[in-house]
Amino acid sequence: MLFKDKASFKVFFDEHYNALCNYIYHYLNDPVSAEDIVQETFINLWQKRNDYKMPHSLKAFAYKSCKNKAVEYIRSKKSYDQHIKEAALSRIKVTDPSEMSSQYSRLEELHRSIRHLPPKCRNVFELHKFNGLSYAEIADRESISVNTVENHMVKALKLLRESMPKNK
Repeated sequence: MLFKDKASFKVFFDEHYNALCNYIYHYLNDPVSAEDIVQETFINLWQKRNDYKMPHSLKAFAYKSCKNKAVEYIRSKKSYDQHIKEAALSRIKVTDPSEMSSQYSRLEELHRSIRHLPPKCRNVFELHKFNGLSYAEIADRESISVNTVENHMVKALKLLRESMPKNK
């Protein structure tokens, strides 16, 4: 039997709880998890107090129990983290090579259509979409009005929609 009564358990708990939390914190670098592990260990010690024979050193037994629980926690966390990484990787993998090929084909068609836009239209479109310039910045740069920039963008988008085949 580990403890004679609640009072002896409470004395042991009060004497060693903080030291055990600090000890486990050095393994986990997580104070909340360290406290959880120490609390679980004390609960386990109390619940199984009649099952255990009194060890040579109850203090060493408590430290070893906490360390074992910390190792279990680390293993389960690594397993969980690995599962999360694998799930994330599986979401970004392309499962259908023909889908990837289709995307590249559509991208090439889009670039070909952009190259066939009227020169001023293409220039305004590229400055806005590829260089990220605002309509006002394009107007200043090209010495045209903002309204003209808007008209070029409307025309470019209309021509691109007409030249691109519908989604299959």
